[in-house]
Amino acid sequence: MASLLFFAVLAAFVVQGAWSTSFTFQNKCSYPVWPAAISGANSGPLPSTGFELQPGASQSLDAPPKWSGRMWARHRCSTDSSGKFSCLSGDCGTGQVQCGNSGGVPPTNLAEFTLQGDGGKDFYDVSNVDGFNVPLSIAPQGVAGCHGAACPTNINGICPQELQYKAPDGSVVGCKSACLAFGSEQYCCTGAFADPNVCKPTNYSQIFKNACPQAYSYAYDDATSTFTCTGANYLITYCP
Repeated sequence: MASLLFFAVLAAFVVQGAWSTSFTFQNKCSYPVWPAAISGANSGPLPSTGFELQPGASQSLDAPPKWSGRMWARHRCSTDSSGKFSCLSGDCGTGQVQCGNSGGVPPTNLAEFTLQGDGGKDFYDVSNVDGFNVPLSIAPQGVAGCHGAACPTNINGICPQELQYKAPDGSVVGCKSACLAFGSEQYCCTGAFADPNVCKPTNYSQIFKNACPQAYSYAYDDATSTFTCTGANYLITYCP
């Protein structure tokens, strides 16, 4: 009887799409990164909201069922003499490695997920809408026929001067989107431009799109930038 009850409960979880998903983060960069994550308003938290990955290292986190949220990388991070942790790129402002409910300061590119959403599908994308800081890729694992999403190009190296986000030493640690840099309705797809038929790619968004065709380059870049899969775990790689 106990075994039958177990399998009945298990079947109910499967039917409802209430399975957990594993995210594995790996760092192929030549420098350390500190991945961070923030959950959506209706999602449970991940086991960690920030951790360090040295070059060549990896770490896995299990997400609760139907999790949604975003992940990004921080780099050029350090701890001062008072014990305050901060990063020159992607800092979340908590003074700690854990970001809690705080997002990263843009420019940062994002890995965005909605797990077990409409039709039980996972929806995911790589977004440069808030700019770029570290190359990344998303690769579904354990299922066939699902496509990955990636922005493997180091856009910092081709970033126009007016979009460059620099560290105090003058090095470029991020590339702002035109929306972030200039704040106009045209670039942000707001106000009179809050319509996909009106807000079109610009010369600036095209720089991002040419470098990373699979990633969002501006707010209405849905057609070539959103991917779906069912029942996968995900490998997130920095500097793929």
